[in-house]
Amino acid sequence: MIYLVKYLDELPQSANLIVLLIFYDFVYASNFVLPLSLVLAQIILMVSMLRNSQFTAFLALGYSKVRIFLPIFMVSFLITLLFILLNATPFAYAKEQVDLIIERGYLGSYKNDLFIKYNDNYIYFATIFPLLQSAENVKVYEVFNKQVRRIIEAPKATFVKDRWILENAKITTFDSSLEIGKNPLKIEEQKSYETLEEFKPKILNNIYEKQGSVSIIDALEAIWLLKEQGVNTQKIRSSLYILLFFPFFAPLVMVCLVGFTPNSNRYANLSGITLAMILGILIVWGILFSFSRLSMSGFLLPEVSIILPIGILALASLWFFVKLLKS
Repeated sequence: MIYLVKYLDELPQSANLIVLLIFYDFVYASNFVLPLSLVLAQIILMVSMLRNSQFTAFLALGYSKVRIFLPIFMVSFLITLLFILLNATPFAYAKEQVDLIIERGYLGSYKNDLFIKYNDNYIYFATIFPLLQSAENVKVYEVFNKQVRRIIEAPKATFVKDRWILENAKITTFDSSLEIGKNPLKIEEQKSYETLEEFKPKILNNIYEKQGSVSIIDALEAIWLLKEQGVNTQKIRSSLYILLFFPFFAPLVMVCLVGFTPNSNRYANLSGITLAMILGILIVWGILFSFSRLSMSGFLLPEVSIILPIGILALASLWFFVKLLKS
């Protein structure tokens, strides 16, 4: 709710949109809040058990640290997996909906003036609505041997199953051989014209939106499409790696924190340990988040700035876990 203060001067008049704005903003904030919340919850639990000597009592009864905290690890891991699965759905587009409610006062999504290349075609979309899977004022330029052979124009187009259906299409065909007295243009009209197979409208949104959201499934499809067209996939790969690997920050850090948990509160400074743990996870989180932003901007390769740090964190947590099993 505190995060919504910045929107006070821009809130829509509709009560329904305000409720949706709060919901989508909460969903978007969960990307950053959920991992930190899981780790902080474990720290609070550890401090509470140490302060009440419950942790020491469990150890005295023969329970190991791994056995005590294993249910917490499992719950955190399951929540993380659920969160990753949700990012494969429209759940991932919450930020896009928040911006649209604030800027336009309604739900949906659209983009203007897109000109892209797909296989041997060049396509212009005056307006495209990715969530509605439709577009307006579409022009398709079919190229053969570096020459435009056909232009298809349509006031409206809809994506059905796996291809675009252009309604009331005007097709202009150029004759490859020019002869005096012969009309080089052939113009015909069709009520329905199918083209651009597998060119999904949501992919357009992912490619051309600089700070846009992306789901895991759409990111995979966009990477496949961009590779087919020989286009750089760094931004989409960064988004995909953030969705797949970044949430594991919580369970991995939680394993590491157990290694620094004292057995008793008698000789331990709980306030100092708590402060050190919180500062430590915030520093690690800040470093990983900074690397992810650098990757999104194209400054660092996503494999180096996202997968490598998470991999190092995974190795550290594995080392702590093995150490705890031996203790």
